[in-house]
Amino acid sequence: MAKVVCKGTVLQQELSMVFTAVAQVTSLEQSGAESETFESTTLDTSGAGKEYDTTGYTEPGSVNFELFYDPALAGHQAITDLLTTPASQNWKIIYADTGNTEYPFTGAGVSFDVTVAMNDGLRASGAIKLDGLGTWPT
Repeated sequence: MAKVVCKGTVLQQELSMVFTAVAQVTSLEQSGAESETFESTTLDTSGAGKEYDTTGYTEPGSVNFELFYDPALAGHQAITDLLTTPASQNWKIIYADTGNTEYPFTGAGVSFDVTVAMNDGLRASGAIKLDGLGTWPT
């Protein structure tokens, strides 16, 4: 079993039908994905444990990122453009494993925060809300 290093992992955004790496990314996080359930406990349930069943849907979650922000960089402008002109966009993460495993997904929307702090570089963080499920490696 291999331990995959993170160095070399890339977040890419589809721009003009070409996947382009988002520059200066310092961290990525896939979060919030979960199979949706509902409580199905009834009055005649035996035992003290509550019961749950699946709805058949999965919340796709989001991909969160942090980066050193360059407002003049076209790739960073392409992300903030999604705030002023919302649109679905294709993205993918390419992991730094030996197979360059990909996680492609469609983003339905983005959030973007900028941090200016003494003794640090200009930073930004954001999230891409997934539209449907990404393609998990299997």
